[in-house]
Amino acid sequence: MDTKTGIDTQEDTAVMTDITDDVVPVNWDNAKDADFSISDLEKSPRAQAQFSPLPSVASKARSYDQWGKDLATYLYGSRKYELLKSPTYKQFSKPGESERDFRIRLAQSVREQRDDMTNKLRQKYQAKMASLEEQVRTAQQSVDREAEQEKQQTMQTVISVGSTLLGAFMGGKGLSVGTVGRATTAAKSASRILQQKEDVDRAKETVAAHQQQLNEIQSEFKAETDQLAAKGDPATEQLDTISIRPAKKDIQVRFVGLAWLPYWQAQDGKATPAWQ
Repeated sequence: MDTKTGIDTQEDTAVMTDITDDVVPVNWDNAKDADFSISDLEKSPRAQAQFSPLPSVASKARSYDQWGKDLATYLYGSRKYELLKSPTYKQFSKPGESERDFRIRLAQSVREQRDDMTNKLRQKYQAKMASLEEQVRTAQQSVDREAEQEKQQTMQTVISVGSTLLGAFMGGKGLSVGTVGRATTAAKSASRILQQKEDVDRAKETVAAHQQQLNEIQSEFKAETDQLAAKGDPATEQLDTISIRPAKKDIQVRFVGLAWLPYWQAQDGKATPAWQ
């Protein structure tokens, strides 16, 4: 398993190469993939089959142990997977997966990630926005209540002042003690109107403050969701290509053996593979 990409796959392979009398009798760099499996090999030759001379090193059992070790080294250096990588979303294609299939799978994964992250953002901000909306509603009710009280106080003061003035003029003898008392009461009512107006103004300021906090929270939520949506489109994103190799410890050479490959030999001496 490749820890960086998370790719965990297994592949069985068979390769073949010649055994020669050279200094390096088995050179795996010249190996080719066998287009047959070990189970296809037969234990006995066909009738009238002829065999090429066998190099002496091939008759020694210990040679195959060394060739097996050399084969593991060869596979480590030559085998690799070419994978596609999304730089934006840090995801990788699977071995053998086409670019089209990878983009389709990536797009589905991105949609699910965005939906999940959007839900988490909504949960993150929902409680704050709900609390501020309630504070705005409560503050607005306070404004309405204070405004109504101001209205009632204004009406009562107007009536009181009107009665006082009317009483003073109708009396015809100047201001009496009662008239002065009513005038004093009307003056106090006017003072209460001013106080009530200040209460209304403070309530409105509270509404504005809560509304501003709510607007800021809503702007933060929108900015974070917009940031999610602004990431690259998986359908058009420029993909990178990376190579991964098997770990040496994961390479297992199960069998190294001697096999005679059959050829058809024509009258002119030309030989053609008989297993293809």
